[in-house]
Amino acid sequence: MTRPTIKDVAAQAKVAISTASRALSGNGYVSPTTREAVEAAARDLDYTPNAHAQSLRSARYGTFALLIPDIRNPYFAELAHQVEIAARAQGRTVLLGSAAESPELMLEYMEVLRRQRVDGIITAPFDSAIDALTALHEARFPLVFLDRRVETLPVPSATSDTSGAIRDALAHLHHQGVRRLGLLAGPRETSTGRERLAQALEHARALGLEPVVRHGSFVETSGHDNMLSLLEHGVEGVLAADSLMSVGAVRALHERGIRPGEDLPLVGFDAVQSLVLIHLEIPLIIQDIPGLAHAAVKQLSQELNRFGSAQDVHLPATLDLRGAGAAPTPGADHEQR
Repeated sequence: MTRPTIKDVAAQAKVAISTASRALSGNGYVSPTTREAVEAAARDLDYTPNAHAQSLRSARYGTFALLIPDIRNPYFAELAHQVEIAARAQGRTVLLGSAAESPELMLEYMEVLRRQRVDGIITAPFDSAIDALTALHEARFPLVFLDRRVETLPVPSATSDTSGAIRDALAHLHHQGVRRLGLLAGPRETSTGRERLAQALEHARALGLEPVVRHGSFVETSGHDNMLSLLEHGVEGVLAADSLMSVGAVRALHERGIRPGEDLPLVGFDAVQSLVLIHLEIPLIIQDIPGLAHAAVKQLSQELNRFGSAQDVHLPATLDLRGAGAAPTPGADHEQR
C-alpha cells in the first residue's frame, strides 16, 4: 500500500501543500480552522511525517549540499564557486550536484541527497520537484532556494531582483529605435523564466513595444534556434533572459552575417566568458553572483541553528551598457569577500 504524502493530506483538506506543511510542522501562521482541517485529514489518511527525513537533521557533518540546474552554464558554475568560497569561510565543505536542466534528474538528486550526510541543501529548484522539496521542508530539514524559487513553499530564498534592470534594458532598446521586440524567454517551469518574461512584457507595454516571445530552456541551443525564429519574424532588437541563451543568440546572428549590437540591438545576461573573450560590446544585465551565494550560505546556517529564522534576500541586478567586452572576469574580486 502506498504511504500517504503531504500532497494527499493537502488535497483532502482542500489547502495548498505549503499550508498543510505549516499546519503540521507548526512553522508559520495557519488559521485554527485550517489547522483543524489539515490535522483531521492527516488522521483520516493515517499520515505521519517521513521519519528518515526527520532524522537527517539530528546530526551535524560540516557539509552543505548544492544542487544546481546545470554546471555547464557559466552562471551556475560561478555561483557554485562562490557558494564554495562562502561555505569554506565557515569551515564547511560543499557537495555538488548538477541536474543538466532536467527536472527528472533533479528529482533523482533530491532523493540521493536525502540519504547523504549533509547538514542542509541549497538548490535552484524546478517547480516539478515540489513533492521532494515539501517532504524535506515538512521534516524541518534546512533548505534554501538560490536563484530560483518555488513560490508555494515557505522556504527562504536568495534571488535577483531583475525588474529594474529589465526596465532599463528595454528603455535602451527603445532608444535604439526598436519597436518590434524579440524576447528569448526561459522555461515556464522555473520562477526566473516566468518572472523575467512577466517583467519584460510589463515594461514593453509601458514603452509601446510590440513583443514577440520565444520560450526555451536556459541552454545555448535554445538561444540559437529561437533567435533564428525571431529573425524570421522581423524583430528589430532582442532581450535574452539568460547567459547561455545570450551566447546562442550571438552565434545565430554571426551565422546570418548580422553584427550583434550594430546591425541588431541585443541585450544579454551576465558577463560570461564566452562573451567576454570575443570582446563583444553588447549591454548586459549583471546579477550579483557573489552576493547571492554568500546570502544563501548565511541563510542555510541560520536555518541550521534555528529552523524558520532566515529571511528572503533579493539583490538588485543592474544594466551594464559598457558591454561584455569591458566586463571583468566573474568572481575575480571576491575570493576574500
